[in-house]
Amino acid sequence: MYQQTATMDPEPNTGFGFNQAQPQPETSDWAPGLDPQDQQALYEAREDHDAIVEEIPSEKDSLGRFSVLCLLFNRMIGSGIFNASSQIFYNTQSIGVALLLWLCGAAVALSGVILYIELGLTVPRWQRPDGTKISTPRSGGELPYLNYFLKLPRFLATCLFGVSFLVFGNTATNSIAFAAAVLQASNTSQTAGRMVAIALAVNTFSCLLHSMSRKWGIRLNNVLGSLKLIMLVLMIIFGLRWLNLDVARDNFDSSTTMKRADNTQWGVYKYAEALIYAIFPFGGFHQANYVLAEIRAPHKNFARTSGYGVLFICCLFMTITILYASTIPKAVLFTADLDIAFNFFTRTVGSGVAESTVKAACGSLRALSAIGNVIVFTFTAARVKQEVAKEGVLPGSIFLASSYEFTFRHGFRRIPDHQAGGFLHTEKSPAAALGLHWTVTSILILAAMLSTDGEIFSHLPGYSLLLMAYAYGLDVIWFSCIGVGMLYLRLWPGSNWRYKSPIPHVVGIIAAVIFTATNIVPLVTIWIYDPAQRYIAHSSDKVDWFAPQMTAMAVLVAAGLYWVGFRTWLWQKRVKEGVIWEVVRTPIFWAGTQGQGQGQQQGGTQGQPQLVQIYEIIRFKWRVWTGDEEEGRGSEKQEGQQQNGFWEDDGQMGNDYANGNGVYLTDMGHGGGSGNLLNQHQHQGYQGHGQAY
Repeated sequence: MYQQTATMDPEPNTGFGFNQAQPQPETSDWAPGLDPQDQQALYEAREDHDAIVEEIPSEKDSLGRFSVLCLLFNRMIGSGIFNASSQIFYNTQSIGVALLLWLCGAAVALSGVILYIELGLTVPRWQRPDGTKISTPRSGGELPYLNYFLKLPRFLATCLFGVSFLVFGNTATNSIAFAAAVLQASNTSQTAGRMVAIALAVNTFSCLLHSMSRKWGIRLNNVLGSLKLIMLVLMIIFGLRWLNLDVARDNFDSSTTMKRADNTQWGVYKYAEALIYAIFPFGGFHQANYVLAEIRAPHKNFARTSGYGVLFICCLFMTITILYASTIPKAVLFTADLDIAFNFFTRTVGSGVAESTVKAACGSLRALSAIGNVIVFTFTAARVKQEVAKEGVLPGSIFLASSYEFTFRHGFRRIPDHQAGGFLHTEKSPAAALGLHWTVTSILILAAMLSTDGEIFSHLPGYSLLLMAYAYGLDVIWFSCIGVGMLYLRLWPGSNWRYKSPIPHVVGIIAAVIFTATNIVPLVTIWIYDPAQRYIAHSSDKVDWFAPQMTAMAVLVAAGLYWVGFRTWLWQKRVKEGVIWEVVRTPIFWAGTQGQGQGQQQGGTQGQPQLVQIYEIIRFKWRVWTGDEEEGRGSEKQEGQQQNGFWEDDGQMGNDYANGNGVYLTDMGHGGGSGNLLNQHQHQGYQGHGQAY
């Protein structure tokens, strides 16, 4: 389709395995059918040390439906289904209320996947020369959507989400869970040294795997995702086969199901904590949005695969939770710190089997769930961090935003595939972003194993703090923002969102209301103090009740301060040196119609041109400020609108008139293809979400 085929002379190695210099490619080096302007732009970018050429994976290397399903299985089927259920039952002390909270978690996932599907297939938007609009999928999860919602203050959305994701978007919790599960399976005591060593080892393995081979990382994801699905199905079969009718009849007695257990206290905080624990296992429903640009024919495959996959997992989770309640008596189910999975297996398939054998089997299943989660989130989170770097707001953005290829001879290098020399099939990966991911995760693993007084203690307090801080800081807060933003777009007539979104208007409103309400409730109520519960769950009375939400808010405040410092630094550079920082993101498209080439993959209407992004050029540079741009508002927009081409059309809060985010921005949307090529697609205009400043 659009692989590089020409041969170029190898570039010299500049040390540390990362090479920034790139020679000029031959004409045949780029995708066949690109017009001369596109090829020239790619040539110049390859020679520019301040530019990056990002290549979207070809069709054979992109993520198919099965791989996307396994992304969802691996991310959603983690430690939550084992660890969250017991806490929900304990906090609520009621079978009926616990199941209702699980339904709320499922509602978050099902309503959320609808919103993320319509955002993924609608943002960013590009305007054709004839005034019509079209969208092309972009990776990065919430990042492009928040930039679409919030243009002013400038860069605020990027910095707030970017810094939050850099901190919370890690695999520390599941690395720790994997270490604990391995030690449980091997019947070995959980010492601090063993926990740290195993957790760091699995984190290092995952980052190295995805750095060296994208293909084998995806294959391992598919294998583990399939095994985890089989595991859940087997749990359901075991629960049905050894169903205890007496326990089920007592636990689901209509007269007592919704009542709390005797001698238990009611508190808002307990329910808020239980709801967050219910949301946590479902929180990975949007993993496909993190790597949306790498999905094969996303307009065709992304929506169906994500929707049906999330629905299927929600049904599995609810079934297993009901089986927990049908197998374990209330007196056991409502106890603190219950190992609910071990208890379930002991009462089903483990009947008549030695306790050590059941414990080993349970630990093995937990380890499988945890490592699958580590593998998939390392893959997706690194792409999000790379997208944050492409916005130009991080130190060393060009280094972190680049993709690198690995060979045993040259290490990591920014070179084309055909220069690998046959030593290893090369595939570009965000190696620098993976290095950042490894660093943050390793630091948090070490921090989770240390108490405030510096003494080593059980992994549970640190694990619980990280889990709650992640669920609150990355799920609840940003899900609430997405929900509010979508409600605004749906209810504000000026956005014309109903004409842009592929989701029916009424369905979109209902989904936005459910998604917003189910996330805002724990967002607020988790701050209501309960004297009867001074510490978070599973913390051995070591972590105060307010610590997770305070940690999340502290990171947000730090992100806000980072934004203030970043804006101040840019202002000083402009005033003292007369220069402005410019980030130019130049997408290069393949244009076709349904039934011709790649246009068919996008599932457009018959005869309508569809855009498939195959390259993106990102340039980072300082440019002399002329003084007449008012930081982006001036003649450049009018000049750009007179040319024939594409420009990104994301206006403030969905307004189709791009406002340039108040900063200077140059963006070129190129189109190429075969057959019905769109001619002269170079355009300079305003991209509208603030990548040049």
